[in-house]
Amino acid sequence: MIPAMRQEKILNILSNDEIVSVEDLMDVLNISISTIRRDLSKLEKESKIVLLHGGGVKLAQKPTELSITTKLDLNRDAKYLIAKKAVSLIQDGDVIFVDPSSTTYHMIPLLTDKNITVITNSISHINQLIHYGVPSIMVGGNIKSTTNSCIGPIAESTLKDLNFNKCFLGANGFTIQAGITNHDINEKVIKTLALQNSATPYFLIDSSKYGCITMVKIADLDTYPIITESVSEELKDYKNIILAY
Repeated sequence: MIPAMRQEKILNILSNDEIVSVEDLMDVLNISISTIRRDLSKLEKESKIVLLHGGGVKLAQKPTELSITTKLDLNRDAKYLIAKKAVSLIQDGDVIFVDPSSTTYHMIPLLTDKNITVITNSISHINQLIHYGVPSIMVGGNIKSTTNSCIGPIAESTLKDLNFNKCFLGANGFTIQAGITNHDINEKVIKTLALQNSATPYFLIDSSKYGCITMVKIADLDTYPIITESVSEELKDYKNIILAY
């Protein structure tokens, strides 16, 4: 059996949310200790399983997507620092796109003295932009209640014809192995269009999301500039990471 098929069988065995011993996996799959160790090591690096003390194995808990209102209350200080750094990169006359991220939301009060146009697919963001009197354009589409945003074919069709000087995007997780990831395949399409149509794109991701892998890969870790407030030692050599001081 090829390794990929064997590893898929391991995940299927663990799919009942039970803790299974390494010995039981060896017996069921009829494989050696060295083979199971290689398979488990690979699955652990991909954050698909958790190896427990005592020889147990279980599926990794899948991260759930929080609502925009909940996310706004998390890591506020870090998000403000990141938002402030992002705003410092905007020039008068810019047309920018901001997606429905809780970090990009913190940018809005800081935009009042900028001569810019903001385009967004976020209902929460457009309300704030109106409140602060920032010239803005709303991209409509199917409503996603979790993020209070517009996605789907209407939003995608609109974005295809728009160009931006800069875009500022959030993400649900980032790691060296998996890159920048997000929960929703439909949101990936929106982000990809914004990235393609922006002269200078940025990801705004606070450090609490480092090590988290969600369902959909948006980009490799070193493809686009990432603004964050702190980095671990293993990220210090990444030239595309911008620290918000």
